[in-house]
Amino acid sequence: MRYKILIPALLLTLAHAQPITGEADSLIFQKDKLIYRGKVRLVRGEAVLRADRVTILLSKEGKPEKLIAEGNVVYTEPGRKATSSYAEYDLKTEVIILKGGARVEEEKNLIEAEEIVYDRKNGLLRASGGGKRVRTIYIEEERDEKVGHKQGDSQEEGNTPEEGKNDS
Repeated sequence: MRYKILIPALLLTLAHAQPITGEADSLIFQKDKLIYRGKVRLVRGEAVLRADRVTILLSKEGKPEKLIAEGNVVYTEPGRKATSSYAEYDLKTEVIILKGGARVEEEKNLIEAEEIVYDRKNGLLRASGGGKRVRTIYIEEERDEKVGHKQGDSQEEGNTPEEGKNDS
């Protein structure tokens, strides 16, 4: 069974050279961080991050190390949407943390929890309810059980691995 992990490569993977457009009511730039405040909107390709405040922590070389989004966090990209009150992405460890009514939608699939932690390097997802229950909806792709392929795939009859075998 194929299972899709329900967490986006959240918060605009800033380590790559693709340009990022930022908009906010204000911006503070210090040697070790950028702080966007008020109706923040960061765009990289087709990915969009919106929040009340976004802080980007920088290394000594001025490269992004960690991104923290706070207040009404919404991340969208084609086929995916994530929302929470707080989101953090550590570019070094590749760990994404969503807190406060975290919700991730990927196509028809869904996960809701008080906190969702996704370790991209190790492919590990942990969701906790913080006193509430974790809710998931997973819709498996329909398969034609007779031949083991997705419905709509074309395969001529008589070409399945089971057919045409000799019983001798």
